[in-house]
Amino acid sequence: MKQGLLQILRDIFSSSGYNVTESYRYDMVAEKNGYKTLIKFGAYPDYADIKNFADQVTDGKGLYVATHSMPDDLYQYATESGLIVWDRDDVALQIGKAVLADIEGTTADLELIPPVSQQAVDQTRNIGFGADEDNSIFGMFGQGDATKKVPAAPEPISTPQPQWGGGIFTQPESVRSPPAEPDPPIVLNLHAVPLNISKEHAINIAKQHVGIVDNVALKFVPFWKYEYSVNIEQQYKSKIIDISGDGGGCLNALNGNNELIEIKDVHDNIEVPDEAYEVKGPILTRDEANKKLLKTIIGEHTKDVRFDEMIGDTIISEHKLFKPNVEDVNLDLDMVYMPIWELNGKGNSVEISGHNAEVLCNPVDEDVEFM
Repeated sequence: MKQGLLQILRDIFSSSGYNVTESYRYDMVAEKNGYKTLIKFGAYPDYADIKNFADQVTDGKGLYVATHSMPDDLYQYATESGLIVWDRDDVALQIGKAVLADIEGTTADLELIPPVSQQAVDQTRNIGFGADEDNSIFGMFGQGDATKKVPAAPEPISTPQPQWGGGIFTQPESVRSPPAEPDPPIVLNLHAVPLNISKEHAINIAKQHVGIVDNVALKFVPFWKYEYSVNIEQQYKSKIIDISGDGGGCLNALNGNNELIEIKDVHDNIEVPDEAYEVKGPILTRDEANKKLLKTIIGEHTKDVRFDEMIGDTIISEHKLFKPNVEDVNLDLDMVYMPIWELNGKGNSVEISGHNAEVLCNPVDEDVEFM
């Protein structure tokens, strides 16, 4: 799998005019206009992986490519460490651009966007030292005019000038502005799983599904989380038929769909960003969910057993159904709310779990349509 992905990455960078070489230290190095992008591949990175790679990047820019969606806190840590991060959705988006460029006979335009803090440093360097936009980080990655523009160099004024210190471009203490205090999160008294995916991360995931995102909404959807066990044996003639079993899942309390959604790490309150959200009220009551699940569980544990009996020279076959009764099923229900990002484009919509960044296959609400 790794070799296949590395070949795909090689094709993506090559289609954008980069010279790509293998590296014993990194997985690949892509170079264009004298600027290097050091590329590292990983499946399930952790903080140690990100830190080790960031420490190794001393020349050029580091790009970490993950095959799965990265948790939001780790994604933020990576960008604050100066790395560019592509998860599987970003790679899919770049593959699409490379294929389209190949069809049109043009050069693909890579959107390698450095962290905001790095953009500010690069722009300040351009202003303070008169570098033209073709030599800036934006020109090196071939982005559009809108992202290349930087303010014109101001006239000299009698203020402390920026200084180089320890290889890092810094402002003197006298002109530094104090960091802005972040808005405190809102805490809801809601039996729910944590919101781990930010609005910006959800938009980034949704781009390949809907293109330009026109509207984003955060909603909390109720699910009946259930676990059950069936422990019963039935006897027929001289045979013992075991129809025991156990399992669990999630039943959508809005539309009654049984979903393959993993719900764990449930808390009695949840922190949400300071923006509009909606808490959906359940439509499916506990009794209705209980009846629906019991019917499903009994059906799944019903066995049609064939019995053959020799009577004289004749084989007599008989079929008999064995199924548990309602009182044989131990069923526990717990209502848990799941944070869901709903993102709308011009022609379609997508819903993304705010807990684990999973793109949902089925709409969680009756009034949402996927196209």
